[in-house]
Amino acid sequence: MTVDQLDAAQRCEALLQDTLDAIDPTPAWQEAPPVAGARLPRPGRGSAALWYVTRGRDILTVVSLPRRAVLVDVVEQHWRRSGWTITSLNAGRDRPGVAATTRDGYRLALCFGELGEPGLTASSPGVARSEQIPVLSGEGGLGPAPLPYVCCPYWSALA
Repeated sequence: MTVDQLDAAQRCEALLQDTLDAIDPTPAWQEAPPVAGARLPRPGRGSAALWYVTRGRDILTVVSLPRRAVLVDVVEQHWRRSGWTITSLNAGRDRPGVAATTRDGYRLALCFGELGEPGLTASSPGVARSEQIPVLSGEGGLGPAPLPYVCCPYWSALA
């Protein structure tokens, strides 16, 4: 079976939801603008372009400075339990983050922006092009991620 962009977008959505379901309490979020395109082949590795999709979630819950590392740790541990390979881990206090690759080549990342806005993304490996790319029904817009504005007794706590 050949995986195309439509299948890959659905897989990205499932990976994102699986990750959010592992976070307790689940933060408020909205869909980030979807991305799709082509990757040119590496020299000497074939001549066909491979297509990809990226889906994301902008986390709208304010995650306080002391809780950022906790959120990254929760996500990292979930991804490890899922059998995924952790490819990057940033333990920095202000902007911690983690990235992983699934067994089937999907890449996930959780990172914090300059102003403390957390984002979660899932990107597909190279797949076949499809004529139809699913459109998300969320409120995500074009442009930079929104600043978090939802307070939570746990994630927004200062201690």
